[in-house]
Amino acid sequence: MKPEPNASDEAAIKRVVADFNICFNNKDAHACAMLFAGDGDLITTRGESTHGRPNLEKHYQTVFSTFLKNAHRVDTVRNVRFLNPTIASVDTEWKLTGATSPNGTEAAPPVREGLLTWIVTKRDGRWYITIFHELDFPGK
Repeated sequence: MKPEPNASDEAAIKRVVADFNICFNNKDAHACAMLFAGDGDLITTRGESTHGRPNLEKHYQTVFSTFLKNAHRVDTVRNVRFLNPTIASVDTEWKLTGATSPNGTEAAPPVREGLLTWIVTKRDGRWYITIFHELDFPGK
């Protein structure tokens, strides 16, 4: 049986998504990492995997100082599904502009879009990103 959605928890989860956008667009690696659970995992569109807050902060420091330094991201929540009262799956559609390729040349395509699946968990009354998997929409 699917748990009943809790409006305040759903709003808090959507706030995590909005906060991630703010941190990303401000290139604040520490703030991005702090949105993750201490044991959080990130898998990028390139299949690169990062585990744990300290490594997530280093990951964001690297990408924000290189190919994402001029990038702007927008995430739009498509769906929030509660798996139980403290675990939810969140699907967002994302759009990224201003990125370069890792070697510094203009990114192709200049506008990237994709789907992001988050598993968020509620710990000590607060929602955190526990799993973050990104997927590019090819040809968009």
